[in-house]
This record gives sequence, structure tokens and C-alpha cells, in this order.
Amino acid sequence: MSLSRKIMSLVTLTILISLTGCGFEPIYNAGTSSVFESDMREIEISPIKNRIGQQLRNELEQRILPKGRARFSKYILNVTLSKSKQGLAVKKSEIATRANLHFRASYQITRKIDSAVLTSGSSRIVTSYNILTKPFATLMAEKDAIKRATQEISADITTKIATFFKLNRDKLAAVK
Repeated sequence: MSLSRKIMSLVTLTILISLTGCGFEPIYNAGTSSVFESDMREIEISPIKNRIGQQLRNELEQRILPKGRARFSKYILNVTLSKSKQGLAVKKSEIATRANLHFRASYQITRKIDSAVLTSGSSRIVTSYNILTKPFATLMAEKDAIKRATQEISADITTKIATFFKLNRDKLAAVK
């Protein structure tokens, strides 16, 4: 092993050891201390309007509640979703050959007991697809773009909510 590899290994080992001593704890930690095993299971996800909203809600349920919801929920997640379409790559004949879909999801976590807003935020994504000569092919390309968008938005919202619960675990425990 070369000297530079030994130094890199030593530096990496030192960083890992220092992280264990500073209280660093991953969000997706295995075991009962994970936010997905405690706080996140107590979230009830409200229905979201439209078909795309239903798809987003399904994605959120799979990510936030991988082992199912707790018997009694303490929090409610409300999400509003908006979508717009923009034509791109216009031919000389003024026919668009590519389209962008802009999605914006605003979310809010409220406590059931007193309707207090605990956290809120938003997530945005732009996804695109080709407009083809066959209408069915274009429809399938658009559906695929919508699916990718709902997956990305749900991942973003889940990460933000998990981070909130991880950082505020002590404050929330005091209210329970």
C-alpha cells in the first residue's frame, strides 16, 4: 500500500471516529430510535386533490409509513399540489416537440390535539418529456414524467419532515 493511500485511510478513519463522538446519528437509523419507528408512524396523510395528488399521497405513504401507521395518529400532513405545463423546443411550424411539467407541493404538519402548525414547507420539481407524433406515445411519456415527479417530490418532503422530527425530538416529547 502506498504512503498516500495509508494517509487517506488514516484521515477517513479519524473522520469516522470523530463523527461517532459528536452525536451524529443518521435519520434512517435501524432500531426503535429511528424517526421512522416513532414520530413518523404517528402521521396521518390527508387526501390530496386530483389523480396526481392521489399518486403523490401513495408515494408519501410508502416513504413515510413503510411499516404502517400507528394505531392513533398525533399529526396530520396536509399537502397541496399544483402543476403547469410549458412547451419547449418549438419547430418552425410552431409545434412543440418537448414539454416541461412544473410541480409545486406545499406541505404542513399540524398536531391533532391543538391544531398547532409544527412545520411547513414546499418542494418544487421540473420534469420534461418528448411530444411525439403518436398521441398515445406522448400520453405515456407524460405519465412517466408525472410518476418521476411524484417520486422526487415525495422523497424531498419525506426528507424534510424526517429532519424536522429528528431535530425537534426533545421538544415534541415534552408536549406528548
